[in-house]
Amino acid sequence: MNTGEPRRIGPYEVLGRLGVGGQGTVYLARGEAGRVAIKVIHAQGAADPRARRRFADEVAIASRVPRAYTAMIIEAATDGHQPYIVSEYVEGPSLQELVETHGPLSGAALERLATYTATALAAIHGAGVVHRDLKPANVIIGPDGPRVVDFGIARALEATTAVTTPVGTPAYLAPEQVAGAEADVGPPVDVHAWAATVYFAATGKALFAGSNVAFIINRVLNETPDVRVIAEPLRSLIAGCLDKDPARRPTSMDLLSRLVGYQSANSQATVPRTVILPATLGTLKETTTLGSGPASDIVISGAGIAPAHATVRKVSTGYRLHDHSGGLGTFIDGRPVLYATLRPGERFRIGPVVLRLTEAGEVERVRLGGMSAARWWLLLVLAAVVVLAVIVAITG
Repeated sequence: MNTGEPRRIGPYEVLGRLGVGGQGTVYLARGEAGRVAIKVIHAQGAADPRARRRFADEVAIASRVPRAYTAMIIEAATDGHQPYIVSEYVEGPSLQELVETHGPLSGAALERLATYTATALAAIHGAGVVHRDLKPANVIIGPDGPRVVDFGIARALEATTAVTTPVGTPAYLAPEQVAGAEADVGPPVDVHAWAATVYFAATGKALFAGSNVAFIINRVLNETPDVRVIAEPLRSLIAGCLDKDPARRPTSMDLLSRLVGYQSANSQATVPRTVILPATLGTLKETTTLGSGPASDIVISGAGIAPAHATVRKVSTGYRLHDHSGGLGTFIDGRPVLYATLRPGERFRIGPVVLRLTEAGEVERVRLGGMSAARWWLLLVLAAVVVLAVIVAITG
């Protein structure tokens, strides 16, 4: 660790520095629950008690976001010299680093990135949070897929500073952000940033590049980007998300539904009917044990409908259910879910099939309304006995 770096931040032992940016410095640290990422905020206005309260409120709101496809915020400290935020540590390169090292993404890898990050946005917006600084550096390619980090931190930073310039990376900001229209900054800015992030993933280039900030801002405000290099259907989605009018951009849920609908249509020809498929090769048996692979990937296809698709994954806190059908294919207690924590014994439905998580950590299919052959024979014997008794009673 570099000389001058802190050895401890609160109750956490600092292991090293992960990065530094305009908002603060990020450290890898270790606490009672394992490794975490700690962002120490550069907050010039943190001496103002009202600013500290606003900072705490913003972080508390961001902490409500489920950690499906995000790095969960664990806690925040506002009473020290510099505020800091502790979040789940996701091991892996950022999308920025991945593309710069290995080149742009294409095909299924690009579609998977687009879908995972759109799902993260849907979760973030569903909790009432606006990210405000989505960009390739804030998408971490973890061992279980892409994760969006730093959501809500830009807003918390604004609460502790007196600056009037927009917080974020200019090339990924929406027109309403660089124009300073604070009242118009809402979920559509993240949809715009999602499009710019996916464009970078596909091309290795920033959508609005430039030699200085003023030039970039002018391009964001006035230029209609050329996205013809992107293949359909992502091209049309990205173009719609980059509309200068935020009211005309799709919502994150609309975006996710369109992405999943496209992928379902593509996979319809290759997914067998009424078959459950695992993440590994082969057909999922009636009972599947979690832990033998990264997850149980469940796809159920029916005639004339798009497949329902969800993943059940073993995590440190239990079991996690992720729906990949835009919240339209997976149900618990009759309610559609995008993500949920499963408890042993709990049932859930994917498409027409009811599944159950057993106490042993297995996913098994629940047979509803069916009886074994032995039970049928028993019922027939009982019925015959009743009929014989009636005949004896009538004939005396």
